[in-house]
Amino acid sequence: MKNIQLSFFALLLQASSLNAKVYRKNVLTYDVGPDAKITGNKIEYSDPDCDPDLQCVTTKTCTSAGTAPTLSANKKYFACCREGQRLLGSPDTAFDCCAAGHDLAGSAATGYRCCPTGYSFDGQICKPVCKNGKVLVDGQCVCPDGTVDSGDGTCKPKPTCSSGLQAELFDQPSVASGKCYTFTSETGNRLGLRSDGYYYAAPDSMVQRYGKFELCMDEKCTPGQVVNPFDKVYIKDLYGDVATGANRGQWLNNAQNGAHIARTPTFANAGQFSLSKWPCGKYCLGGFQWGVGPACPAEIPAMTFYSQDPQMCVAFTLTEVPCDIKADVNNCIWNSGDQCCNKVDCSGKLK
Repeated sequence: MKNIQLSFFALLLQASSLNAKVYRKNVLTYDVGPDAKITGNKIEYSDPDCDPDLQCVTTKTCTSAGTAPTLSANKKYFACCREGQRLLGSPDTAFDCCAAGHDLAGSAATGYRCCPTGYSFDGQICKPVCKNGKVLVDGQCVCPDGTVDSGDGTCKPKPTCSSGLQAELFDQPSVASGKCYTFTSETGNRLGLRSDGYYYAAPDSMVQRYGKFELCMDEKCTPGQVVNPFDKVYIKDLYGDVATGANRGQWLNNAQNGAHIARTPTFANAGQFSLSKWPCGKYCLGGFQWGVGPACPAEIPAMTFYSQDPQMCVAFTLTEVPCDIKADVNNCIWNSGDQCCNKVDCSGKLK
Protein backbone atom coordinates (compact mmCIF):
# COMPACT_ATOMS: atom_id res chain seq x y z
CA MET A 1 0.00 0.00 0.00
CA LYS A 2 2.90 2.28 0.86
CA ASN A 3 4.44 1.74 -2.59
CA ILE A 4 1.12 2.58 -4.24
CA GLN A 5 0.91 5.84 -2.28
CA LEU A 6 4.47 6.76 -3.28
CA SER A 7 3.75 6.03 -6.94
CA PHE A 8 0.60 8.14 -6.80
CA PHE A 9 2.54 11.03 -5.25
CA ALA A 10 5.18 10.79 -7.98
CA LEU A 11 2.46 10.96 -10.61
CA LEU A 12 1.06 14.08 -8.97
CA LEU A 13 4.47 15.74 -9.09
CA GLN A 14 4.93 14.73 -12.72
CA ALA A 15 1.50 16.09 -13.64
CA SER A 16 2.27 19.34 -11.83
CA SER A 17 5.51 19.67 -13.79
CA LEU A 18 3.79 18.95 -17.08
CA ASN A 19 1.14 21.59 -16.40
CA ALA A 20 3.73 24.37 -15.84
CA LYS A 21 3.51 26.87 -18.70
CA VAL A 22 6.60 27.32 -20.88
CA TYR A 23 6.72 29.83 -23.76
CA ARG A 24 9.22 29.09 -26.50
CA LYS A 25 8.84 31.92 -29.05
CA ASN A 26 12.12 33.89 -29.28
CA VAL A 27 13.40 33.16 -25.73
CA LEU A 28 12.44 30.36 -23.37
CA THR A 29 10.15 31.93 -20.77
CA TYR A 30 8.39 30.49 -17.72
CA ASP A 31 5.41 31.38 -15.52
CA VAL A 32 6.49 32.25 -11.99
CA GLY A 33 4.65 32.73 -8.72
CA PRO A 34 4.47 36.09 -6.90
CA ASP A 35 7.17 34.99 -4.42
CA ALA A 36 9.95 34.75 -7.06
CA LYS A 37 13.39 35.40 -5.55
CA ILE A 38 16.50 35.95 -7.67
CA THR A 39 19.97 35.27 -6.28
CA GLY A 40 22.80 35.69 -8.75
CA ASN A 41 22.05 33.45 -11.72
CA LYS A 42 19.37 31.43 -9.82
CA ILE A 43 15.66 32.01 -9.36
CA GLU A 44 13.38 30.28 -6.86
CA TYR A 45 9.61 30.52 -7.00
CA SER A 46 6.37 28.70 -6.32
CA ASP A 47 5.00 27.09 -9.45
CA PRO A 48 1.73 28.97 -10.17
CA ASP A 49 0.29 25.85 -11.85
CA CYS A 50 1.00 23.55 -8.93
CA ASP A 51 -1.86 21.57 -7.38
CA PRO A 52 -3.21 23.71 -4.47
CA ASP A 53 -2.82 20.75 -2.12
CA LEU A 54 0.91 20.53 -2.86
CA GLN A 55 3.86 22.83 -2.24
CA CYS A 56 5.86 23.09 -5.48
CA VAL A 57 8.98 25.23 -5.20
CA THR A 58 10.99 25.46 -8.41
CA THR A 59 14.64 26.47 -8.68
CA LYS A 60 16.17 27.28 -12.07
CA THR A 61 19.66 28.43 -13.01
CA CYS A 62 20.73 30.48 -16.04
CA THR A 63 23.82 28.71 -17.36
CA SER A 64 24.65 30.77 -20.47
CA ALA A 65 27.55 33.13 -19.83
CA GLY A 66 26.49 36.68 -19.04
CA THR A 67 22.82 35.87 -18.43
CA ALA A 68 20.73 36.06 -15.28
CA PRO A 69 17.05 35.50 -14.41
CA THR A 70 15.01 38.52 -15.50
CA LEU A 71 11.39 39.12 -14.53
CA SER A 72 8.82 40.77 -16.77
CA ALA A 73 7.40 44.12 -15.67
CA ASN A 74 4.35 42.42 -14.12
CA LYS A 75 6.62 39.83 -12.42
CA LYS A 76 4.57 36.93 -13.80
CA TYR A 77 7.23 35.58 -16.20
CA PHE A 78 10.97 35.09 -16.26
CA ALA A 79 13.66 34.29 -18.81
CA CYS A 80 17.47 34.32 -18.88
CA CYS A 81 18.53 37.72 -20.26
CA ARG A 82 21.78 39.67 -20.41
CA GLU A 83 22.57 42.62 -18.17
CA GLY A 84 20.63 45.75 -19.09
CA GLN A 85 17.97 43.87 -21.07
CA ARG A 86 14.26 43.77 -20.24
CA LEU A 87 11.94 40.81 -20.68
CA LEU A 88 9.13 42.03 -22.96
CA GLY A 89 6.13 40.32 -24.50
CA SER A 90 3.12 38.22 -23.58
CA PRO A 91 1.81 34.67 -24.01
CA ASP A 92 -0.29 35.90 -26.95
CA THR A 93 2.68 37.35 -28.86
CA ALA A 94 6.20 36.23 -27.94
CA PHE A 95 8.80 36.91 -25.27
CA ASP A 96 12.20 38.48 -25.93
CA CYS A 97 15.09 40.09 -24.08
CA CYS A 98 15.29 43.66 -25.42
CA ALA A 99 17.97 46.29 -24.82
CA ALA A 100 17.23 49.79 -23.52
CA GLY A 101 15.53 51.99 -26.12
CA HIS A 102 13.87 49.00 -27.77
CA ASP A 103 10.37 47.51 -27.71
CA LEU A 104 8.94 44.23 -28.93
CA ALA A 105 7.49 44.95 -32.38
CA GLY A 106 5.72 42.88 -35.01
CA SER A 107 2.52 40.93 -35.53
CA ALA A 108 1.24 37.39 -35.68
CA ALA A 109 1.82 37.44 -39.45
CA THR A 110 5.41 38.74 -39.34
CA GLY A 111 6.60 37.43 -36.00
CA TYR A 112 8.06 39.54 -33.20
CA ARG A 113 11.52 41.01 -32.65
CA CYS A 114 13.18 43.69 -30.53
CA CYS A 115 13.23 46.95 -32.54
CA PRO A 116 14.14 50.56 -31.65
CA THR A 117 11.23 52.34 -29.98
CA GLY A 118 8.89 53.72 -32.64
CA TYR A 119 9.86 51.09 -35.24
CA SER A 120 7.86 48.22 -36.71
CA PHE A 121 9.00 44.71 -37.72
CA ASP A 122 8.10 43.40 -41.19
CA GLY A 123 9.37 39.86 -40.74
CA GLN A 124 12.93 40.68 -41.82
CA ILE A 125 14.02 44.12 -40.59
CA CYS A 126 12.96 46.90 -38.23
CA LYS A 127 11.55 49.97 -39.97
CA PRO A 128 10.66 53.41 -38.57
CA VAL A 129 6.97 54.15 -38.24
CA CYS A 130 6.44 57.39 -40.15
CA LYS A 131 4.12 60.04 -38.72
CA ASN A 132 2.70 63.42 -39.73
CA GLY A 133 2.16 62.36 -43.34
CA LYS A 134 5.77 61.32 -43.97
CA VAL A 135 6.64 58.25 -46.01
CA LEU A 136 9.48 55.75 -45.69
CA VAL A 137 12.21 56.22 -48.34
CA ASP A 138 15.60 54.48 -48.10
CA GLY A 139 14.98 53.72 -44.43
CA GLN A 140 14.08 57.31 -43.48
CA CYS A 141 10.79 59.12 -42.95
CA VAL A 142 10.56 61.99 -45.45
CA CYS A 143 7.85 64.26 -46.77
CA PRO A 144 6.17 62.93 -49.94
CA ASP A 145 6.69 64.48 -53.36
CA GLY A 146 5.22 67.95 -53.65
CA THR A 147 5.72 68.74 -49.96
CA VAL A 148 8.59 69.82 -47.71
CA ASP A 149 9.33 69.62 -44.00
CA SER A 150 7.93 72.67 -42.22
CA GLY A 151 10.58 72.49 -39.51
CA ASP A 152 8.36 71.03 -36.78
CA GLY A 153 8.21 67.49 -38.17
CA THR A 154 5.10 68.02 -40.29
CA CYS A 155 4.88 68.37 -44.08
CA LYS A 156 3.59 71.37 -45.96
CA PRO A 157 3.04 72.00 -49.70
CA LYS A 158 6.20 72.86 -51.59
CA PRO A 159 6.26 76.67 -52.03
CA THR A 160 5.62 78.15 -55.45
CA CYS A 161 6.75 81.53 -56.70
CA SER A 162 4.63 84.33 -58.11
CA SER A 163 5.61 85.37 -61.63
CA GLY A 164 7.58 88.39 -60.38
CA LEU A 165 9.45 86.43 -57.73
CA GLN A 166 10.07 83.58 -60.15
CA ALA A 167 11.71 85.98 -62.60
CA GLU A 168 13.87 87.40 -59.79
CA LEU A 169 15.00 83.91 -58.81
CA PHE A 170 15.89 83.02 -62.38
CA ASP A 171 18.07 86.12 -62.55
CA GLN A 172 20.18 84.82 -59.67
CA PRO A 173 22.81 82.14 -60.31
CA SER A 174 21.86 78.70 -59.00
CA VAL A 175 24.10 75.89 -57.90
CA ALA A 176 23.72 72.55 -59.65
CA SER A 177 24.71 68.93 -59.22
CA GLY A 178 27.89 67.74 -60.86
CA LYS A 179 29.49 71.18 -60.54
CA CYS A 180 32.26 72.14 -58.12
CA TYR A 181 32.40 75.05 -55.69
CA THR A 182 34.45 76.62 -52.95
CA PHE A 183 32.64 77.63 -49.75
CA THR A 184 33.73 81.01 -48.34
CA SER A 185 32.49 81.90 -44.85
CA GLU A 186 31.46 85.34 -43.66
CA THR A 187 34.92 85.68 -42.08
CA GLY A 188 36.46 85.48 -45.56
CA ASN A 189 38.00 82.05 -44.94
CA ARG A 190 37.22 79.06 -47.13
CA LEU A 191 35.87 75.77 -45.79
CA GLY A 192 38.40 72.98 -46.00
CA LEU A 193 40.10 70.00 -44.43
CA ARG A 194 42.57 70.34 -41.58
CA SER A 195 45.27 67.81 -40.81
CA ASP A 196 43.19 66.50 -37.87
CA GLY A 197 40.68 65.12 -40.40
CA TYR A 198 37.87 67.65 -39.77
CA TYR A 199 36.45 70.58 -41.76
CA TYR A 200 36.87 74.23 -40.71
CA ALA A 201 36.57 77.64 -42.34
CA ALA A 202 40.12 78.85 -41.71
CA PRO A 203 43.08 80.38 -43.55
CA ASP A 204 45.06 78.05 -45.82
CA SER A 205 48.28 76.78 -44.30
CA MET A 206 50.46 73.69 -44.07
CA VAL A 207 47.79 72.10 -41.87
CA GLN A 208 44.66 73.52 -43.55
CA ARG A 209 43.66 73.59 -47.19
CA TYR A 210 40.45 74.78 -48.82
CA GLY A 211 38.08 72.20 -50.27
CA LYS A 212 36.89 71.89 -53.84
CA PHE A 213 33.42 70.47 -53.33
CA GLU A 214 31.29 68.69 -55.92
CA LEU A 215 27.55 68.85 -55.24
CA CYS A 216 25.69 65.59 -55.81
CA MET A 217 22.06 64.51 -55.69
CA ASP A 218 23.00 60.81 -55.73
CA GLU A 219 26.02 58.54 -55.36
CA LYS A 220 26.85 58.84 -59.10
CA CYS A 221 26.78 62.65 -58.96
CA THR A 222 24.37 62.82 -61.89
CA PRO A 223 25.02 66.30 -63.36
CA GLY A 224 22.69 69.09 -64.43
CA GLN A 225 20.12 69.13 -61.63
CA VAL A 226 19.41 72.52 -60.06
CA VAL A 227 19.77 72.34 -56.27
CA ASN A 228 16.67 73.65 -54.47
CA PRO A 229 16.31 74.21 -50.69
CA PHE A 230 14.08 71.14 -50.36
CA ASP A 231 16.57 68.82 -52.12
CA LYS A 232 18.86 66.30 -50.44
CA VAL A 233 22.48 67.19 -51.31
CA TYR A 234 25.66 65.18 -50.82
CA ILE A 235 29.05 66.90 -50.84
CA LYS A 236 32.20 65.28 -52.24
CA ASP A 237 35.60 66.80 -51.51
CA LEU A 238 37.69 66.32 -54.67
CA TYR A 239 40.89 67.08 -52.76
CA GLY A 240 42.67 64.54 -50.58
CA ASP A 241 44.81 64.59 -47.45
CA VAL A 242 46.42 67.91 -46.58
CA ALA A 243 50.01 66.68 -46.82
CA THR A 244 49.85 64.04 -49.57
CA GLY A 245 46.60 64.40 -51.54
CA ALA A 246 45.74 60.75 -50.83
CA ASN A 247 42.16 59.63 -50.15
CA ARG A 248 40.69 62.27 -52.45
CA GLY A 249 37.08 62.22 -53.62
CA GLN A 250 35.48 61.31 -50.29
CA TRP A 251 32.11 62.43 -48.88
CA LEU A 252 31.55 64.85 -46.03
CA ASN A 253 30.06 62.58 -43.38
CA ASN A 254 26.98 62.68 -41.16
CA ALA A 255 28.61 63.42 -37.76
CA GLN A 256 25.97 64.82 -35.42
CA ASN A 257 25.28 66.32 -32.01
CA GLY A 258 28.77 67.67 -31.40
CA ALA A 259 30.85 65.16 -33.36
CA HIS A 260 32.92 67.02 -35.97
CA ILE A 261 32.03 66.60 -39.65
CA ALA A 262 34.85 64.72 -41.37
CA ARG A 263 35.20 62.50 -44.48
CA THR A 264 33.98 59.02 -45.34
CA PRO A 265 34.54 56.82 -48.41
CA THR A 266 31.19 55.10 -47.74
CA PHE A 267 28.17 56.75 -49.37
CA ALA A 268 25.80 55.28 -46.75
CA ASN A 269 27.60 57.41 -44.13
CA ALA A 270 27.59 60.59 -46.22
CA GLY A 271 25.92 63.66 -44.72
CA GLN A 272 22.57 64.72 -46.19
CA PHE A 273 22.84 68.48 -46.65
CA SER A 274 20.62 71.22 -48.02
CA LEU A 275 21.43 74.61 -49.56
CA SER A 276 19.11 77.57 -49.23
CA LYS A 277 19.65 80.96 -50.91
CA TRP A 278 20.41 83.90 -48.65
CA PRO A 279 20.61 87.59 -49.61
CA CYS A 280 23.65 89.04 -51.39
CA GLY A 281 24.63 85.88 -53.20
CA LYS A 282 25.09 83.73 -50.11
CA TYR A 283 23.86 80.22 -49.44
CA CYS A 284 23.14 78.71 -46.06
CA LEU A 285 24.42 75.16 -45.62
CA GLY A 286 22.00 73.13 -43.53
CA GLY A 287 20.81 69.55 -43.33
CA PHE A 288 18.08 67.77 -45.27
CA GLN A 289 16.39 66.70 -42.02
CA TRP A 290 18.73 68.13 -39.38
CA GLY A 291 20.45 71.47 -38.95
CA VAL A 292 24.15 72.27 -39.37
CA GLY A 293 26.08 74.52 -37.02
CA PRO A 294 29.26 75.03 -34.99
CA ALA A 295 30.35 71.91 -33.10
CA CYS A 296 32.22 73.61 -30.24
CA PRO A 297 32.66 77.01 -28.58
CA ALA A 298 36.02 77.38 -30.32
CA GLU A 299 37.49 80.43 -32.05
CA ILE A 300 37.47 78.45 -35.30
CA PRO A 301 34.82 75.76 -34.77
CA ALA A 302 34.26 72.63 -36.80
CA MET A 303 30.72 71.78 -37.94
CA THR A 304 28.20 69.19 -36.79
CA PHE A 305 24.64 68.13 -37.61
CA TYR A 306 22.06 69.23 -35.02
CA SER A 307 19.39 66.52 -34.89
CA GLN A 308 17.09 68.66 -32.72
CA ASP A 309 17.29 71.91 -34.71
CA PRO A 310 16.46 71.48 -38.42
CA GLN A 311 16.55 75.26 -39.06
CA MET A 312 20.21 75.75 -38.09
CA CYS A 313 22.58 76.49 -40.99
CA VAL A 314 25.94 78.13 -41.74
CA ALA A 315 26.19 80.92 -44.33
CA PHE A 316 28.72 80.61 -47.19
CA THR A 317 29.38 82.31 -50.51
CA LEU A 318 29.66 79.61 -53.18
CA THR A 319 32.06 80.17 -56.06
CA GLU A 320 31.95 77.80 -59.01
CA VAL A 321 35.39 76.46 -59.93
CA PRO A 322 36.51 73.83 -62.47
CA CYS A 323 36.13 70.28 -61.23
CA ASP A 324 39.11 69.37 -63.44
CA ILE A 325 41.75 72.10 -63.71
CA LYS A 326 43.42 70.20 -66.58
CA ALA A 327 40.39 70.40 -68.88
CA ASP A 328 40.67 72.69 -71.94
CA VAL A 329 37.06 73.79 -71.46
CA ASN A 330 38.31 76.01 -68.63
CA ASN A 331 39.70 78.44 -71.26
CA CYS A 332 36.10 79.50 -71.85
CA ILE A 333 36.06 81.24 -68.47
CA TRP A 334 38.34 84.06 -69.74
CA ASN A 335 36.16 84.88 -72.74
CA SER A 336 33.71 87.12 -70.86
CA GLY A 337 36.31 89.44 -69.35
CA ASP A 338 34.38 89.39 -66.05
CA GLN A 339 33.32 85.91 -65.03
CA CYS A 340 32.02 87.14 -61.66
CA CYS A 341 29.36 89.52 -62.98
CA ASN A 342 28.69 88.26 -66.51
CA LYS A 343 29.17 84.56 -66.14
CA VAL A 344 29.73 82.38 -69.21
CA ASP A 345 28.33 78.86 -69.41
CA CYS A 346 31.16 76.66 -70.68
CA SER A 347 29.18 73.43 -70.69
CA GLY A 348 28.68 73.52 -74.47
CA LYS A 349 32.33 74.05 -75.32
CA LEU A 350 34.44 71.21 -76.70
CA LYS A 351 37.19 69.86 -74.51
